[in-house]
Amino acid sequence: MAESQLLCMEDGLMPLAVPESRPQFYYSEQHRAALELLITDGDGAFKSLLKDENSRDFLSAREIKAITGSFVKYKPEEDAGGASAGQDKRDDAESMRSTYWPQMSDTEVPPLDIGWPSSGLFKGVTRVSVYTHPPKENSPHIKEVARKLIQESCKVVAIVMDLLTDLQVLRDLFEASKRGVPVYIVLDEQGAPHFLDMCSRMQVGATELKNVRTRTVKGIGLNLSVGRIPGNVHSKYMLIDGDKVMFGTYSFSWSSSRMDRNMITVMSGQVVDFYDNDFRELYAISDKLDLFKEFHISKPQTGTLSRAAVPKRPAAATSRFQVNLGDATRADLKVPAHKYHNPKYLLALGQIPGPTEPLQDFFSKMEPADPEPEPENPTEELENITPVPSQPEKKESKKLKTLTFNTKRRKKGKKDQTSDAVIEENTANPSDDASKHTLTRDETQDSLKKKKRGLMSFFRRS
Repeated sequence: MAESQLLCMEDGLMPLAVPESRPQFYYSEQHRAALELLITDGDGAFKSLLKDENSRDFLSAREIKAITGSFVKYKPEEDAGGASAGQDKRDDAESMRSTYWPQMSDTEVPPLDIGWPSSGLFKGVTRVSVYTHPPKENSPHIKEVARKLIQESCKVVAIVMDLLTDLQVLRDLFEASKRGVPVYIVLDEQGAPHFLDMCSRMQVGATELKNVRTRTVKGIGLNLSVGRIPGNVHSKYMLIDGDKVMFGTYSFSWSSSRMDRNMITVMSGQVVDFYDNDFRELYAISDKLDLFKEFHISKPQTGTLSRAAVPKRPAAATSRFQVNLGDATRADLKVPAHKYHNPKYLLALGQIPGPTEPLQDFFSKMEPADPEPEPENPTEELENITPVPSQPEKKESKKLKTLTFNTKRRKKGKKDQTSDAVIEENTANPSDDASKHTLTRDETQDSLKKKKRGLMSFFRRS
């Protein structure tokens, strides 16, 4: 049993009854017993029970008709034979269920396999826009707003709707699927047959259904001892790209957009995370509705990745990263060009970057050149040296430095007078400086003779 049921069986732990006048009032045991009597014995027994217990009639005529029309009895195998079948399953050693209340579900959670935008990031300030039908002044129609959001989507479209039968909206959804936008649709279980009927009229194919995932979900309902009263899904909202949401009373049907009074709200910002989490919860508890199976369409084959054929490596390693130096005798072997341009190889081999060439020519360039023969008589080489005349230094021209002094004197009744004084500095004759630095021919010969004598004495000592 569940922990809450175990607590209810203990003495003194039963919660106090909440009166109907308080907002916390939600469940009443008298209401549950009256519903069972309504289903088994009819409306007369239901009202007589409420009268005997001095309780008010809490169901309208429309609700009574809906409950009696949608009530579902438990199946015989779940009612009578369920105990023996369950006992056999518990006795089976291969059964995965060890307790009546397993900690984990035995069914897999359906994945959002065609893509879902990342959530949890800050989406900015919440912005709200409200639209009505009939539209207000200078305001678009609610159907126009919904179709524009679908046509502008680029990441994902997620819809929770009780009824989806509008042909224009369905066409926009399938066009978004053809563009590659993932489309997730969660429908009320009672509205799914009408959705399939409209899709069959449109004659959809595999191309339109490739990026569409459709599922159905039930309402909470109410479980009784004699059967179950199913509930409906009245949530109506649409997520666009994970950053916008449209919700309200508008159902995606022709009559809702033409004849009913509706109101929708388009919101963006951080509040979208709430609808993001709610949609994933509904999608996890929903049942699969395979459109390919319903319309007898074969699923398109998805391309599988095949490994590309790798060519065999040649005998001589001539790849981009390795060259065997033992194959240097081959004339057709070439050194990769990237090794010439790599500074590491340039420092090691002392070569200049250049184009790719045969390896034999490359090693021939690495051989050192023949050294020049040394002169037998060094004195002859020294005598053949001719002095290089020194070039005269360029004459340096010095600019005249002019200093101008302007003095202004103002006197009453007279005009301003300006006096200029110019001071020039005389520069020295540049020919005198040049003559100091130039050597005569006799002095040059004397210096060369001194160098020869010094070299001769050095060779004699050695």
